[in-house]
Amino acid sequence: MASNEHSSLDNAQLHNPKDFSSASANTVLTKNGSNALTWANDNLRRTHFVRVGGFLDGVTSTSEFAPTYASGVTHLWNTAVTDATADAQDAVAQAQLYCLRAGFVNSFGGVVAATSGKNVSFKIYKGTPVDASAAAIDLTQLGATATETGGGVTNVDIFSAGSLGSSASFSAGDILIVTIAAGDTDATTARFNATMEVVYTQE
Repeated sequence: MASNEHSSLDNAQLHNPKDFSSASANTVLTKNGSNALTWANDNLRRTHFVRVGGFLDGVTSTSEFAPTYASGVTHLWNTAVTDATADAQDAVAQAQLYCLRAGFVNSFGGVVAATSGKNVSFKIYKGTPVDASAAAIDLTQLGATATETGGGVTNVDIFSAGSLGSSASFSAGDILIVTIAAGDTDATTARFNATMEVVYTQE
């Protein structure tokens, strides 16, 4: 029996897998659908899914709204979002995610039931709160606006935001805020349930 079997070699004597030197960062060696070895994107291991849902209650404004966390209520979206934010506490009241690592928003979409014939739109913003500060937070939109025309509050419509992916990036310490807005000042009601897919690029 050979004396230099792989199982007996020290780590320093082992070579990297095939094509390791030319493989892109953050990829893993896997077996693809053609039964061949390939270096594939490792996004799944670094992906986080954030549920975002709420209720827009007969608003007569075209302001963008985010949730209000007060008196045990977390589902009612009736706090107007401005850029810059009204003050630093919006990071607590309005954000859906505080980002512990850098990454990007890969996709955002879901289902909405809205007043018949009324448009509702969804946006994602990022901002950077400052520790021990009351300063307002500047916001930057990530991706495109998703707009859907309601088919009635008992009808389900599917929406998704475009232009997301690696260009919709955020840094560690950023917050992500999702907003919903009515298309006009007629009373608009909407209930929605969505998923935001976040991919971390920082280990």
